[in-house]
Order: sequence, then C-alpha cells, then structure tokens
Amino acid sequence: MEKLFDSLNGYFAGVPTRVIRFKWWILLSTLALTLFLLFGALTRTSINTAANSFLDRSDPAIVALDKFRRQFGSDDSVFLVYRAKDGDVFSRRSLAALQTLTDDLENWRELGEKVKDAGGQTANLDELRHIRRVQSLSNLRVQSADGDTLHSNRLVPRQLPDNPAELAEIKAKALAQKDYRLAFYSPDGQYAAVLIQTDFGAIPVKDYVPKVNADGVALDDSFGDVAGGAETLKFDDSAEVQAIQYEKVDNFVYARFVKALKAVYQRYDNDFEFYSVGYPPLMEFVQQVLQQSAGLNLGMILINVVLLWVLFRSFSAVLWPVLIVLFSIVWVTGAVAWAGKSLSTMISLTVMLVFVCCMADCIHVISIYQARRQQGDHHRQALSDAYATAGLPMLITSITNMTGTFSLISSELYPIRVFAAMSTLGVGLAYLFSVMLLPILLDFWHPGVADASVKPGWPHRIANRWLALSTATRSVCTIAYVGLVMLALGSSVGGYIALISVLTYAVIRGQKRLLSAVPRLAARQFRLSLLLFGALVAACWYGESRLRIDSNVTELTREGSAIRVAYQTADGKMAGTQNMEIMLDTKTADGILDPKILTRIDSLQQKIAEKYPDKVSRTYSLANLVKDTYRVLNEDRPEFYRIPDSQTMVAQLLYLFNSVNPADRRGIVSDDYSQSHISVNVYSAGSSQYQAFFDEVNREIAQVFGDVKNEFPDLEVTLTGTVPLAMRTQAIIAHSQYDGFLLALGVISVIIFLTLGSVQAGLLSLIPNVIPALFTYGLMGLLDIPLDTDTLLLAPVIIGLAVDDTIHFMTHYRQTLIKTRHMAEALRETIEEVGPSILFTGMVLGLGFSIQGFSDYLGTAKMGIFGGLAIFVGILCELFLLPALLVAFKPKFGLKQVDTTINL
Repeated sequence: MEKLFDSLNGYFAGVPTRVIRFKWWILLSTLALTLFLLFGALTRTSINTAANSFLDRSDPAIVALDKFRRQFGSDDSVFLVYRAKDGDVFSRRSLAALQTLTDDLENWRELGEKVKDAGGQTANLDELRHIRRVQSLSNLRVQSADGDTLHSNRLVPRQLPDNPAELAEIKAKALAQKDYRLAFYSPDGQYAAVLIQTDFGAIPVKDYVPKVNADGVALDDSFGDVAGGAETLKFDDSAEVQAIQYEKVDNFVYARFVKALKAVYQRYDNDFEFYSVGYPPLMEFVQQVLQQSAGLNLGMILINVVLLWVLFRSFSAVLWPVLIVLFSIVWVTGAVAWAGKSLSTMISLTVMLVFVCCMADCIHVISIYQARRQQGDHHRQALSDAYATAGLPMLITSITNMTGTFSLISSELYPIRVFAAMSTLGVGLAYLFSVMLLPILLDFWHPGVADASVKPGWPHRIANRWLALSTATRSVCTIAYVGLVMLALGSSVGGYIALISVLTYAVIRGQKRLLSAVPRLAARQFRLSLLLFGALVAACWYGESRLRIDSNVTELTREGSAIRVAYQTADGKMAGTQNMEIMLDTKTADGILDPKILTRIDSLQQKIAEKYPDKVSRTYSLANLVKDTYRVLNEDRPEFYRIPDSQTMVAQLLYLFNSVNPADRRGIVSDDYSQSHISVNVYSAGSSQYQAFFDEVNREIAQVFGDVKNEFPDLEVTLTGTVPLAMRTQAIIAHSQYDGFLLALGVISVIIFLTLGSVQAGLLSLIPNVIPALFTYGLMGLLDIPLDTDTLLLAPVIIGLAVDDTIHFMTHYRQTLIKTRHMAEALRETIEEVGPSILFTGMVLGLGFSIQGFSDYLGTAKMGIFGGLAIFVGILCELFLLPALLVAFKPKFGLKQVDTTINL
C-alpha cells in the first residue's frame, strides 16, 4: 500500500508538467466546448417546478390527477381575494367595480393597449388566454322556481339598484346561500373573492391528435338526429377512453400569466385591496425566488472574490478558482440543456455543491503552492509539490462526493434523479478542471512571493499603521466600523458585512498562533476536547430526536411578505388557500344519478366537515346541487333539502338544472353522468398534518362507499388534486433523502477505509464527517424548526465539504507518518501544512454560503444559515476533534516501528 501511495503521489507531482506541455490544445478545446455548452445553457434550458414534474407519468397520483383534468379541466386556479376599501363588498361602489373587473377578465381581448404593467409598459394581455372561467359575486347564479319552471338568475343583477334597501336585500340573499359563503364572500361582508379557473396542466402536448379528428374517423348517423333531444344519444360504456398527455407548465409561463393578471386587477386598487393565492401566484413567487437566488449566488461569488484576495493577496488566486467554478457550472448546465432535460429548483443546490467541491480543491492547491513558494521553491517546483500533496486527496474526495450524489439516482422522483446526475457530473468536472486547467492557468499567472527589496504596497502600509495603534484604539475603531456599516446598510446586511470583516481579520491575524497551538492542545487536552464534542453530539442527538419533517407554504416566506399576508388573509377570512378533489368514477353511464351514490357523497361531505373543522372550510359536490334544486322546486321548504329517493327524480332535477345552467353542471358531473367529484377547500397546514388528514379521509372514503361495491363493483373513489400530489412528493423526497444519505454515508465509509488502509482510522475519520450534519439537524430540532424538502437536501453539501477536509487531513497525516514514523511530528506537520487550507476553505465557503440566508424564501434562507453554521462546525471538528481522536486512539495505519509518543 505504501508503494501504491508513493507512486500515486509521484504521478500527481508530474501532472502540472504534463498538462502544461499541451496547454494550448487543452485551452482551445476547453474554450470551444465551453462556448458550445454555454449556447445550449442560454437557449435550451427549461425550468419546471410544477408539483407533477417530480413524479413519473405512471405514478398513481399523476394518473388520478390526469383523469380528473381530462374530465373536469385544470385545478390550477387563482383565488383572488379582495377587501372592499369602503368596508362592504355588497355596497354599490364595490359591486360596480367588481362587475367591471369581472368583465375585464372575461373579455380581456377588448382591453387593447390601455392596460399597463407595474413598470409602466403595455401589458402583454395575450398571456390571459389561459383563463377558462371567471366567477365572482357579479355573475354568480341562484336558483328559483315558478311552479315547475326552474330559473337560474344572477345573484347580483347587472343593473345595480341605487336604493339602499334593495342593496341590503341582495346582501341578505347572498349571505343566505350556504354553498357560496367563504367561497365567494366572507360572512361579515368585508372580504370577497374572484375565482379564476385556468387551463394550466390540462393543455395536451403539442403532437397530440384526438382520435375523433384522425383520418378515417366519422360520426355515425345517430349524431345527425339531434332534434329528438339528448335522449336520442346513447353512451357506449365499453368505448375506449383515449389517454391524453398534458404539457408541463414552465415557471416562466406562470410568471407571465400572473404579471398580466396583476396589470388588469391592479387598476382597481382604489376600490379593493387584493390578496392573490393559488398555484399560479405561488409559482410566480418561486420564479422570483429563482431570480433572487441568482443574485445571491453572484453575491456569494463576490464575497469569495474579496475573501480570496484578502487571504492570498493575489488576484490570480482569485480569478482562477472563480473561472474554474464558472466553467464547471456552464459545462454541467449546458450538458443537461443539450440532453433536453428540465431543471428544477434543485439546480441551486447543484451549483452550491459544485461550488463547494471546486473551490475547496483550488484553495488546497493554491494554499500549498503559496506555502512552498514562501519556503523558497521556484514556481514549477512549488506547483509540482502542491499537486503531489493535494492531488490524491482531491481524487479521493471527488470520488466520495460523486458516489454520494450518484446514490440518489435510484430515486422515484425525476428532479432528484436529474440532480443526482448533474451533481455527479459537476463534481467530476470540478475535479477535472482543478487538475487539468488550474496548473495551466497558474503557469500563466501565479501568486508572487514577497520581496524585501520592493517597497510594500498600500495594503501592507495600511496594515502596519493599524498594528501601530494601541489595543484600545483598535477596539474603538472596530466598534465604530461595525456601527457605521450597520447604520449604512441596515442591521441584517450591515451586520453580515461587519461579521465577515471581523472574522477575516481574526483569521489573518491569528491563524499562525492558532495552528501552532492546536497540536499542543490536542496532546495536553484531548480528553477535554473529546468531552466537549461528546456533549455537543449528545445535545444534537437529543435535538434530532425532536426533529419533525414538515413543510407549510405560509411558513416558508418571511413574516409580512405579500404572499404570506395573502395566504393568511385567505385562510382567516375566506375558504382557505388549498383545495383537494375526491374523484368518483362509477364506470357506468348514469351511475352518479343513483340515489345510493349521491347519498354517500352527501354523507362523506358531512363527515369530513364535522370531523375536521380545523382543516376543512367547505365542501361542494353534485349532492349540494341536487339538494338545492329539490328544495327550490318544493317552495324552499327545508325538509326537501335532501337527496330524492328516486333516480328518476334525480335525473329530472339535473335535466332542469342543465337547461338553465349548463356550465355549472359540466363543471361538476360528466355528460354521461358516470363521473363526478367533491371539491374540498382546506386551510393551509404543514405537510405532516396534511398527510395524516389525507390518510384519514381515505379511510372515511373506504368506509362510506364500502357497502355499494356489490352494486358498483368498478367504482373508483380517488383523493386527488395539486395539494395531495405535492404532499406525496414531499413524503417521497423525505424518504429518498434519508435513504440516500445512509447509502452515501455507507459508500463513503468503504472508500475511506480502503484509502486509509485501516478500519480504526476509517472509523475515526467518519466522526468529524457526521457531526456537522448531526449538528445542523439537531439544532433545528432544539429550535423546533421543521425539516422541509430544502433543508433535507443540505446533507450532501455538508458531507461533501467535511469529507474533503477530512481526507486531506488524514491522507497527509498518513503520508507524513510513513515518512517520519513519528506521530507527534506527523500531527504537527499535518496541521501546519493542511490547517491553513482548512481555515481558508471553511471561511470562504461558510461565509459565502451564509449569504443565502437573505433569501425571501425561508427554505433557501435556512439552507444558507444552517449550512454556513455546519461548515464552521466542520472546521472545529477538523482542527480540534480529529487531532484529539488521533492522540487518544493512536492509529498506526498498519505501519510498524511507529513512535506513538506525543509530547508537544
């Protein structure tokens, strides 16, 4: 094994010379491929964050949702809640404004160019072509009867009355409509809503051709005889229903639609205060988060640029690592774009992981290179020594990180499989560029060595003057600097910049003193170090036992943000922000007309409403419609608000209703009366609460419809909709991440054992790799912060950096121990050699990562904050815990005649 390591170190020592020999060929090839991949990334990249994009088309949840959309259209609606500024949505002023707004939304093509967006430009109203139906107080209909004649009249007449008494009558009549309350207006009359139904998720793919439009297909003669009425048409129960594949909706489409919608309704800001909720506004917010994330990533790069320059005092040490990171990201995104794969919000995590691995490799190489130059080596020799020292650990860390991310390739979720492939490729590219491109770039321009004969530059002169000041003066200046920065930039951003400044100064001033003290501390106080870290592990273990996996939309945005206020308003004043559908398919024409089926639909609604009042605001189905029609046709007597016992009576009621209001009938039951659905409005809640609720509803469904299975053996009752789909997705993400984490940890363990050639050393190396992730999740548990789909994905990034530093430390320690056969000398030299790069890597990546904490999306913000904390805990583990473990257990890596005396 020793000879193998020596030969590998010798191979990596020769890498710079070999690649520099072919530098022009490598540079030109890299540049050409980068331009090609950049073109693909800019022109072919698509981002899809829809809930149904995570699951396979064959997944039962997708099949159920597609079936619902095939019959009843999209469930992606905008619930536009508004508060009347005069305090009454039934006032003449409010009703007049609502009528005009509703007309504008229904007839948006007639608005022309007079509608401006928030930027003052003419709004692109063509995006509103996705509107399928608009419902509001101004066009709601209520039933009335004149003898045996059923009428469906507007709740609010088009010609609004001026008489306050007539307006009060309209209000009283509206508030008496149980099925409309909360859905379209609040019981106190201060809030109301416009329901805007869209075709998102129900648009067939571009190459879809309906079979009835295909060549050779013609309607038979029965369709020509329509004079006899609907009874002349017959439905063939055995007919094959053509499967339809629907287009996935790009986030940009949602964003453009909501932008156009805002341009229309914000013209009524003088009358109303709007709160827009629903899936399209939520996706628009996600699009804004992605754009903000791009800005935060640029901020992360800027922070890294500043820190790299301060730490290395060389612009080449800044430019080349950033360039290699950009090359790696362009190559991986370009490759995915040319492969025709859609990206998800997980692209940001891939970028972070590639950034971490690439930056860590570059910092290790440049740190060792600069140390060798300061020891007197010439440029090429220092470059060769840097790769001889760091080359093997870089290879091992890249393999472990690639293995860890590739372990997720078996996930049920498509975006996680894409993330696994992208991250594996990205980490591999980061290593490839660090080995093949970085030596060439450093050969062109590399960090210099301080020359005593050259007059110091302005940074050194300022530093010398600063150090000449007294400690008290420096303290006062530091406090004044922190205060001025916070005053100028605000407490959050200013405090963050001040923190970066103070930490950077502390590392630059104290790194030599700190690193020289670490070996002595490890030798003398290793028991104390183990005790302190043991206490930390125990506390985190307890915190992790309290950790819960939960995701609540309203809690993933900052307090006071527009979307959070909108969701809170819709939950508090109206029917809630979420909905689910219970789809019924009897597989029999007229099956839904059977009183047994309708009675059980009504019974299920009542059970759900009574048992879950804290989750369900209202339910609506064909049973409501039938009961209301039956009551209206019987002089509004309350005893007739029920399901008739006769199927003939049910059919007659629906025939009458269909004749006066066909749009509402089609929205709730299929033309052959074989399929229907129950709409359930629910309040916002955490995913764990939703999942338990869905399980209970499914049990209620099985119980309520169990006794009609003999009569309707093919009856299917399915819980579906965007919310159940999202909850299933989150559950799969949670389990796949947990399983992937364990698999990755197992694979990484095997690789470390093989690399170090010692089970004991391998087990010791795993401890500092696990603690940062344990600390992150344990702290979240102690603070009662739930683990969501974003923070679940932190593990690969945290382990990636921890493994990188651990392997650099342990391989260097092993190599030094092979040479010296003296543990104390190996420990001292390892900390002296690897310690600076561990400090620099942790600072650069930890502070850069933490900038994500400023994101408006709290999922990303938590990733930034807890990820940054985990990186700093990782530094402590590498510099204090790992040396203490080596001193305590004294692994020999299978070597003989090793002096285990540690006296520093």
